[in-house]
Amino acid sequence: MRNILFIVLAALIAASCGNKEEKTVTKAEGLDFDSITVDTIAALIQEEGSPSAHIHVSMMYAQGDKGTAFNQTIRKGGFLTPDYLGMLSDRLTMKQAVDSFIISYVNDYKRDYAPLFRGDREHRDSYNLTYDCRTYVQNHRGGIVCYIARSTMYGGGEHSVTSTIAKNIEVKTGKVITAADVFAEGFEQPLADLIVKKLCKLQDVKTLKELQEKGFFVDIEPYASDNFILGDGEITFIYVDSEIAPHEAGEIRVTLNDDELESVVK
Repeated sequence: MRNILFIVLAALIAASCGNKEEKTVTKAEGLDFDSITVDTIAALIQEEGSPSAHIHVSMMYAQGDKGTAFNQTIRKGGFLTPDYLGMLSDRLTMKQAVDSFIISYVNDYKRDYAPLFRGDREHRDSYNLTYDCRTYVQNHRGGIVCYIARSTMYGGGEHSVTSTIAKNIEVKTGKVITAADVFAEGFEQPLADLIVKKLCKLQDVKTLKELQEKGFFVDIEPYASDNFILGDGEITFIYVDSEIAPHEAGEIRVTLNDDELESVVK
């Protein structure tokens, strides 16, 4: 802990983790949500002018005994990267779990970067690291809360990497709703075709071939992402940075309304 320059822990209201347009909530399905926020700067080595890691985590969680199943799911849901939380005991409070994540992150940063930096002092800035993860919740459908994490990571490369992870969770059981729960048997190809059709419209092209010429689904078959938001009368499929298109395209979101999905939903 001495090697961490400072750790500031503060509980913030959940509204700080999202925006009104995305219908971020602090209460849903009988649960009250709060947030643990951690800001950390950790020097790589004990030396003036050392490179450092800047880490921000804002982790929402459900309060009280009613939120136990929900919290267990989000802790094991891979929302923070690396997934240190999934390896922790369920007996830890959310505050303890987030604190443990920070400590593990800093320890790995020093272990992996310090030996390289000691032999490469000329590229000091390349050993700075930034990790920012902010989570929020949405509630569009009865009994289900969508938990969303937005992360930005930079580790000295050409550019930062951003990603969004969304999981739709049954409040009572903590079960994560999968595509197989939502769509009828054999949905995979018809749903992929609907997504390609919508992407063609968004990219102002007419065929999959033309879409591939713009860098989408190159050398891979089109597919529906398991990363989706069950919205109000619609479902949004999320493809993270560089998943199906070049980095320059950024995160790709494809929203299909209930009418468009009528042929594939249960």
